[in-house]
Amino acid sequence: MAETTTPTLSTASASRRQSGQLSAATVVNRIGWIVAQVLLWLFFASVAFPILWTIMTSFKTSRELFTNPWALPAVPQIANYVKAWNEMKVGTYFLNSVFVSFSSLAITMLLGSMAAYVIARVNIKINRPLYFFFLAGWLIPYFLTFIPAWFLHRQLGTISKDGGHLALIIQYAAGSLPFTIFFLYAFFKTLPRELEESAIIDGANPYQVFFKVMLPLAKSGILTVGIFNFIGIWNEYPWALVTISRDELKTLPLGLANLLQRSQYQTDWGAMFAGFVITLVPTFVVYAIYQARLTEGITVGALKG
Repeated sequence: MAETTTPTLSTASASRRQSGQLSAATVVNRIGWIVAQVLLWLFFASVAFPILWTIMTSFKTSRELFTNPWALPAVPQIANYVKAWNEMKVGTYFLNSVFVSFSSLAITMLLGSMAAYVIARVNIKINRPLYFFFLAGWLIPYFLTFIPAWFLHRQLGTISKDGGHLALIIQYAAGSLPFTIFFLYAFFKTLPRELEESAIIDGANPYQVFFKVMLPLAKSGILTVGIFNFIGIWNEYPWALVTISRDELKTLPLGLANLLQRSQYQTDWGAMFAGFVITLVPTFVVYAIYQARLTEGITVGALKG
């Protein structure tokens, strides 16, 4: 009888120990999950609060702002946006940024996608050295290119009163190429070669193969890298500062910075914050519309890379 009872007691004891270990592991996992959630919410609050406060302040008068910065506006001042757009020339700066951003983006995406396709798909001896050549441009610090680029653009005549936005467009397009090629290389590298062969058999020339077959297959990657490039170009400030002097040619970041500098002693802060909100709107709209596609493009690019 004792021989039968002993294994039973040992088994029960082992079961209790295992259950205790599982309970402890469950508690640790639960605590870790709670801590992670708290940290994520704190991070979200640290990002969202300044944006929400800026939007709220854009509907206030300057007196309301200095009386109680944290209170809601008594009467939303829609006129702040009208004043910012017209009197403070935010509308001109906004349209300049739209023109420069989309012009640079069009050049970058066209040249970058074509270069990435050739490097990834065409069997030539220099494709790997060419890939690392473009990649090296991504590793050079942005500010180190300012002095040689400035002298180059001055000789080209793009940094002149008649040069307009050419210095910005050319520099933004060239600066975005390395990342664009690096990102799209992974997409083109893993596409089935049978698709190209089938298109060639059907009589397609190389340009038709690229534009009608391969490019649509990489649209998620193109959209993703296009959004990243757009945000970077839209918010760029240093190069615009050293190349644009005429007020009517200034982009939004440069224009708003100059407004702050000129109006540091007397300004309509409600209208100024309205200008800040106008600056934020395009990036929020682009991300809100293409959020799912952006996540898909990043995931696919990571898996294929």
